Amino acid sequence: MGCTELTLTQVLSLADQFSIDCLELRSLENRIDLPVYLAEQHGGLPAIRSSLAHHPARVLGTSFKLVGDTEAGRITLLSFAQLAEQIGTPYLRIFGGGTWGTPLTDENYRQAVEVLNWWQEQKKKNKWQVEILIETHDAFSATPPLLKLFELLGRTHPIIWDSHHTWRLAGETPADSWKHLKPYTRHVHIKDSILKPSARHPYNYVLPGTGEMPARQVLDLLQKDNFSGAVSLEWEKMWHPYLTPIQDALSACQKEKWW
Repeated sequence: MGCTELTLTQVLSLADQFSIDCLELRSLENRIDLPVYLAEQHGGLPAIRSSLAHHPARVLGTSFKLVGDTEAGRITLLSFAQLAEQIGTPYLRIFGGGTWGTPLTDENYRQAVEVLNWWQEQKKKNKWQVEILIETHDAFSATPPLLKLFELLGRTHPIIWDSHHTWRLAGETPADSWKHLKPYTRHVHIKDSILKPSARHPYNYVLPGTGEMPARQVLDLLQKDNFSGAVSLEWEKMWHPYLTPIQDALSACQKEKWW
C-alpha cells in the first residue's frame, strides 16, 4: 500500500534496490482485487509464483473483518486463500473489525468466534496450508480484546502485531504487548507518527525514526527472542496521500542502523 501504483515487476525491482527479502502485498496498479488482477497477468499465476521466487509474498492483505463480515466478504476471502495456495503465500491478513473506542459486545465476540470456526472448516475441507492472521486493528487494537476472543474461541489464533496500534491507540508499551502477544505473532507492522491531527486520525504518520513511536524497542524485543517472522514497514500511502513516496521511507530505514 506504500506504492500502490506500481506493477509487480516494479515492486520486485524496488525490493532489489533496498535489499528487501520478502513482501506484503496489498495493491498493485491501484487495484486491491489481487486474485483477479494477478490471474490476468501474462503467464497467469504460475508466472507470478516464479516471479516471487526471490522475494516471496509472506502476506496478502485482505479487507475481511471478523466483526461485520458478510457473505460477499467470505467469498472474497476464499478467493484470496486460493490465490495464496497457488502462489505459495503462507498468510492472509484480516481485521478484527469493530471500531476503536467502542467496546465489543457479546454478539460481536460471538460473530468473531463463528467466523474463525467457519474458516477452520474451510481450511480443512480444501486442505489449505494458508492461514489467516488477525491484525491488532480496529476494536482489536489492544491486547485484552484479542485475549478475550481466544478465551471464547477455546484456542489461540495467529496474529499480525501492528506495534503502532497497540502503542498509539491502546497506550501499551511494546514490552507489555509483546509479553502477551509473542506466542501468537507471525508478522509485525512498524510505522511512526507524531501526535498531530491528520485528515483521518488524531495523529500524523511520519518517516521512520522521525516520530514518537519507540520502534527500536520493538525491534530489540524481536531480536532478543529470535523472532522468525517478517517485519513489515507499513507505509500507508494508499490511505494517506500526504505521505511522501515509499522510497523516502525506505531510505529513512536504511539510515537508522538499528532498523
